[in-house]
Amino acid sequence: MSEKPSNTIWVRFTWNLNDLQVDIKPPEQYKFRSASVDELDKVLEVVLAAYSSDLIWLPLMEGIRKRMTDRIHSTIGKPDVDYIIAEFGDQIVAVSGIAKSHWTSQNLLTGICVLPEHQRKGLGKYLLGLSLMRLKEMDLQQACVYTEAKSLADRKIYSLYGSSREENVKYPGVRQPLKIKKQKWEPL
Repeated sequence: MSEKPSNTIWVRFTWNLNDLQVDIKPPEQYKFRSASVDELDKVLEVVLAAYSSDLIWLPLMEGIRKRMTDRIHSTIGKPDVDYIIAEFGDQIVAVSGIAKSHWTSQNLLTGICVLPEHQRKGLGKYLLGLSLMRLKEMDLQQACVYTEAKSLADRKIYSLYGSSREENVKYPGVRQPLKIKKQKWEPL
């Protein structure tokens, strides 16, 4: 199944970056840095594994795989885009792709993605804070992300750092196929 079911409820989180207050320490044993273009496949692997770990996304993985592959391939290494990664030893275990602007109207391109075995260790919270601070450094006044209601990100991560939450919004991240009206041709 590649499209969202009709009962999907999209949620938009927005942060006022002018008022952003982030004062947290990075979780121990993890290093944070920007990913290189050469790490594209590893970044994509972590993003897809994180989405797959949330039951709400499992039936939709075919579409997510295509969208995330296209999104990461078309943005990694571009100006005003950063893929912040967390490493445990020499393994990438968490990713947050951010952009100053994107056609989906969101600034968190991948969302906050943490491998299942590294969840609940403060990585998601720290990665979101770091992502928002970097977006603020890009001179953004406001940052935005979309997710599905009741996803892990909706319940656990995006409510942090003074965000506002709006439910039942239209998600701009899926390009809709063109609808062609059938016309009845009349003789002249």
